[in-house]
Amino acid sequence: MRHIAFGVVMAVAVGSAMARNTEIYEPPQVLWTSTVAPTQVQLRDRIVAAGKSLGWVVSKEDDGRLELRYDKQGKHQVTISVQYDTTGYQISYLNSVNLDFAEANGVRKIHPNYNRWIRNLMQRIGTV
Repeated sequence: MRHIAFGVVMAVAVGSAMARNTEIYEPPQVLWTSTVAPTQVQLRDRIVAAGKSLGWVVSKEDDGRLELRYDKQGKHQVTISVQYDTTGYQISYLNSVNLDFAEANGVRKIHPNYNRWIRNLMQRIGTV
């Protein structure tokens, strides 16, 4: 009877852990839409302002590339890369802490909050 109870507890625990992982959202390149072509500096400032308004901070910067870091209550962190130029921008996952990131058979999974944070950032970049 103990073995059955243990098996049920383990199945529930594994099932709930799996439910907290989803395939990582890797957005396609987002193209800028504007009648006036913005400068590289204006694009950088737009991405930084959008990120800052949501709690993202610039952790590294190169020409045409930003690394943004998000820290949720000191428990969960993620770092992304944002490549940008006058045609658009592309967000890529770099690393995380306590977001259950895993890769198996070419499929990358992470806690669903990551995908929500990325979509929120993309939406904010589009409205700044």
